[in-house]
Amino acid sequence: MRIRIVENIEGHAKEENRYIKEVIERKISLDGKRAEKTIVITPEVFSKVFSPARLRLLLRIKENNIANIYQLAKSLRRPYESVHRDIQYLAGFKLIKIKTKGKKRIPYTDEPIKIPQFVNA
Repeated sequence: MRIRIVENIEGHAKEENRYIKEVIERKISLDGKRAEKTIVITPEVFSKVFSPARLRLLLRIKENNIANIYQLAKSLRRPYESVHRDIQYLAGFKLIKIKTKGKKRIPYTDEPIKIPQFVNA
């Protein structure tokens, strides 16, 4: 999962539509990296999605030893309702997934999160 931070969503959308059109018309070939699942957001939205509490939650889930949401909330010293709400929010962005074992709901991640703007190429 890639996260692309852009100043202007509309400008990015125009650029992507132009790229898709050229691929469909076979003027250029499909770029595998560019075709990877990508979330495109502004800096303002990024700061809301990746709040400190949600980053801690993602890090704990990444450790991959979560018994269930209740235990996760307890380990983070946060109310269950808040953790559950954040998990649903992050799952909506496909940043985490939830599996069910009996009555337990277990959040997990199965792919890395990349922010290319902050990585030296």
